[in-house]
Amino acid sequence: MSKKLILAANDFGLFEAIDKGITRACREGVLKNVAIVNTTKKSKFLKALRRTKTELGIQLNATKGKPISKNGINSLVDNQGNFLKSGRDLMLNAKTKEIEREFHTQVKKAKESFEPRWICCSDEMENNPKIFKIALEIAELEKIPIRTLFRWQKDAAKAKNIKTADHFSEDFYEEPSITLPGFLKILKNLKNGITDMPCRPGSINKKVIEGCQYSWQREIELSTLVNEKLKMFFKENQSIKLIKFSEIKNYE
Repeated sequence: MSKKLILAANDFGLFEAIDKGITRACREGVLKNVAIVNTTKKSKFLKALRRTKTELGIQLNATKGKPISKNGINSLVDNQGNFLKSGRDLMLNAKTKEIEREFHTQVKKAKESFEPRWICCSDEMENNPKIFKIALEIAELEKIPIRTLFRWQKDAAKAKNIKTADHFSEDFYEEPSITLPGFLKILKNLKNGITDMPCRPGSINKKVIEGCQYSWQREIELSTLVNEKLKMFFKENQSIKLIKFSEIKNYE
């Protein structure tokens, strides 16, 4: 079995500096998949990102900023109308119907700017079974692949004939893994089949540093993804192929 890698950036839409870095990673580097958070205002970098022919997915969000829905989502927000800050708070307080309403609204809004080709969740919210069930239902309705983290999720997706990767890896996270030598080591130990590996490249500024726990590391990721030596590695190593979510074949 061959080795295929879905390298997919999270968090486009959170901050302009992150959007700028992700767009550069697509234009100058090896990035082919980007997840868009669209609960914020439309990014001025979206048009440039679309020109790179990167495959765009939707990153369902219920922990950052404010919801899109104006009514009927009281259990998802605090007194200021902001999303509850953690997945734990969401799990303890949120009503399933209200999460479902907000997620469908996010998909509807996304379609005004781009056509989502795959789906994932912010902050690994899909670890919560009720949230994963909603995301899976949306993937089935939209006929798009879904990110799955665990075997039970992969089995649930395959039972509905929804495309998903064979493996999920968070190895490309924090130093030294996000440096060029660290990433090359990860690639050399990649499993057979399709691996979905998130990344979080970006430029940084004061807003990113103050608003993201994972901040300065984004520029290290960016420098790795646009490095000429990394591009040469993929050209010379035909045993590993970079692919998009839409290239997943059922039960490969």
